[in-house]
Amino acid sequence: MNDELCIERDFLLGSPAKDARSVLQAIALHLVERTGLASNVIFAGLMEREALGSTGFGGGFALPHALIAGLTMPARVLLTLREPIDFNASDDETVDVFLAVVWPREQPDCFLQHLAKLCRMFRSRKLLASLRGARSEAEASILISAHADRGAPAAHLSAITSAGSLRS
Repeated sequence: MNDELCIERDFLLGSPAKDARSVLQAIALHLVERTGLASNVIFAGLMEREALGSTGFGGGFALPHALIAGLTMPARVLLTLREPIDFNASDDETVDVFLAVVWPREQPDCFLQHLAKLCRMFRSRKLLASLRGARSEAEASILISAHADRGAPAAHLSAITSAGSLRS
């Protein structure tokens, strides 16, 4: 799995999505090419997970995720919104930065560890504020790398940029 967020494929900046459903649909559509699965399969997995409880972690950040049957490699996408939406976050704040992760159901090893690393990385309000202002995918990639290099352990960078071999 490549350890870097691929500029063209791992970012959706400034999405016009207006609610949780449209955010998850945009994520699912984006991950079709990366996963080889139909968008409705990815969307259903994300919706099923959200039904268990919101993946909004606070500070305007959410980490939608799902174990998906038939998926061969983990995949993810960072999505920012033009305007924040209600996502039932634990702090009741609106959310405008989403890092979605889909993982093979048949390979659950390291899934929770990977999510924990991502949560630690993205709880930085400074990183989230910087990503909100990113004007390009390249800029967002640089911001994440710089944040990881500045203080986060190398494991955090590899969690963001890798995830057990995210398809490149």
